[in-house]
Amino acid sequence: MSDEQERNSAFNAAANINVQHAQLQDLSLSAARRLYKGGIRPGDPIRTRVQAQEMLDKIPPSQRAGIDGKSTDVNTQKYLSDKHASHIKPHSKGGSNDPKNIKWENAKDNLARGDKPMTSQEQMRLDAKWHFDNLTGAVKAGVKAAPLGAAIGVATAAPFSLLTNALRVVRGEISAQEATIETLKDTVKGGTVGGVTAFVTTTVAAACPPIAIALTAAAPVLAVVGTAGMVYEFFKILDDHKQTVKIYYESLTKQELERLQAIENELIYEHQKNLEFLVEAEAINQEITNRPIAPGIEGAMQRLRESVAIAKSLGLTSADSKLLAGSQVPHILTEE
Repeated sequence: MSDEQERNSAFNAAANINVQHAQLQDLSLSAARRLYKGGIRPGDPIRTRVQAQEMLDKIPPSQRAGIDGKSTDVNTQKYLSDKHASHIKPHSKGGSNDPKNIKWENAKDNLARGDKPMTSQEQMRLDAKWHFDNLTGAVKAGVKAAPLGAAIGVATAAPFSLLTNALRVVRGEISAQEATIETLKDTVKGGTVGGVTAFVTTTVAAACPPIAIALTAAAPVLAVVGTAGMVYEFFKILDDHKQTVKIYYESLTKQELERLQAIENELIYEHQKNLEFLVEAEAINQEITNRPIAPGIEGAMQRLRESVAIAKSLGLTSADSKLLAGSQVPHILTEE
């Protein structure tokens, strides 16, 4: 899987992540009532809209996050279902209903405290619980988003990997079975990249509303970048194939020329050897032809011995002439 395909999978997964945090206008009447009236005794004035928004912001961001207004309302109500708006300084001791004096707390803990002030240790425990709830809610949102991100990563990587490996099969670089294995590997890797991107992006966005807002604003840009990257990758694969084929055929042409040159050099060498042999044979023929002819038997014997010596120098054996058997001149011809 190329770096471009990994980036495209990541961009496309991030572009399709949608994280929203509950706003007052998104909430149902029952959820909004908790924000306006939570912790307020009968007869006291309810909170203003600004204060109600502050009460909403006291809920861990990930616990009031969703993919749309409806899901943010459902998640907010779920979080508040077992919570009380607990006063840090009890109402009975002059504590106000201002959000600064309120913390969301499990109902049983608030009831167990009664009208006692909330200690610093209890406040620290609630603050730690707030961060823990925010983290667990963010991770939960990330886990829910991961399958969609993985599917987007697969859809992004698979077609390009299939095209790349199919062209490699056409070029004879790998077999069809190897191409299938490589495509599966790239597809799994693309799904992993998409899933991890979706998990991390959603987790961070759910836990941090500004990141979610920035991600929502950047989604169209990420989608454009991802699409442009896919278009670029498509033409790059085709161009790489074209260049590889060109280099391949150029190498074939060069190899063929080198092979033909080697054959030609061998033929020239053999021809030269033949020419040298013919020149040598001509010299020997001239030597044989121009030998002086001595009279009588002694002269004939001398010519025979010379002929045998010449034949042996040329590599002739008894298989070529019986006169060469044992390289001896027939005995009958040596008797006086």
